[in-house]
Amino acid sequence: MPILAKGRTIRLLSSLSPMPQRISTAEKNAHLRQFKNWLAFLLFVKDTPQNQIILTQYFLRQFLHTPELFYEFLLFVQKRLQHGRKQAERAQLAQEYLKVLSPLCERFGVFEEKEKLDRLCFRITNPEKYQEVEDVLAKYQKTSQDTIKSVLDVLRKIVKEAGLDCTVKGRYKNVYSIYRKLQRKKYTSPVTLNDIFAFRIVVNSNDVQECFEVINLLHDNFSPSVDRFKDYITIPKINGYQSLHSTMHGVIPDLDLPVEVQVRTDMMDEFSERGIASHWFYARDKKSKLLTETEKKLVKHYKSLSEQMQEENDVYFFSFEGDIKLLPEGSSALDYAYSVHTEVGNKAESSLVNGKECDIEYKIQEGDCIRIITSNNNKSLKEKSTSARTSLSKSNI
Repeated sequence: MPILAKGRTIRLLSSLSPMPQRISTAEKNAHLRQFKNWLAFLLFVKDTPQNQIILTQYFLRQFLHTPELFYEFLLFVQKRLQHGRKQAERAQLAQEYLKVLSPLCERFGVFEEKEKLDRLCFRITNPEKYQEVEDVLAKYQKTSQDTIKSVLDVLRKIVKEAGLDCTVKGRYKNVYSIYRKLQRKKYTSPVTLNDIFAFRIVVNSNDVQECFEVINLLHDNFSPSVDRFKDYITIPKINGYQSLHSTMHGVIPDLDLPVEVQVRTDMMDEFSERGIASHWFYARDKKSKLLTETEKKLVKHYKSLSEQMQEENDVYFFSFEGDIKLLPEGSSALDYAYSVHTEVGNKAESSLVNGKECDIEYKIQEGDCIRIITSNNNKSLKEKSTSARTSLSKSNI
């Protein structure tokens, strides 16, 4: 069963089509504030393994809670990377995107925006290596143009003669993913067609059975690599991605060239670019009858994960050094002081929140940057007890 409802072409968000429903100016402003808050997490964080783990956890929670808004945030990040005037800020944002957001995009199948941002961030963070890969691609494109055309002609002829209504196309893979593949190969092996190019046969009828007919047809005509065949239709990826993958030899006579082919329905192809966020529009807008049973199960699974994470009720914030911290929602600056060290809590007098001095009773908000101000002549522990929220603070007091 295709992952998207038959006969429906789902287009996502402002980069692809207007939002499915009108939103007020107040909502737009609220979204912008949220984007700036998320941006602050990426720009302020100190680059340590522990911070990366917590940051990934934080954005995973955001994606599960509001996937369509998170998709819009990716477009917001793209604009900041393209038009930001501060080079250091752009470099920091690009670096954190590749470490945190890019893997999440892959996890949730947001491949269209991922490809654009991967390329952009790779060029910003490592311009020399980016140019190396571009040179390899440019050289390969120049020498392989006729080969690629020949492969497309062969594949189109086979499906046409079989009477199957399919679109055959090809595309170069993500520049950043090519770079990582070349790194793994350590440039010791020659670049081959399937390293940087993927052919795709899209079944226009959206008939899943035809996908298997196409793959059987290819396997009958060419020599498939057994270890490279993947059936993501019968068993979809966790993000809902569906397709048949196969790498074959003998597509071009007298040329032992591995050719990677992906076979999928038109709806699967649409989903492979837009990702899981598309399903939330239908579930949210009470149009769930347009979803297949597979889609409904997928939405239910991710909603369950979202609810579990929301139940944690933690607030994420920063130390003034740039480390990400989290405490139970409702925690005070005093609670943070005691989480740092007992003596820091005992001597805590006030707090500096986002550069502004606040009482030690200040209730921590998401994204706050907090510094504890200590003194030997501060409030008594009895007075402090009213500001304590966590069991750690109360037990220390």
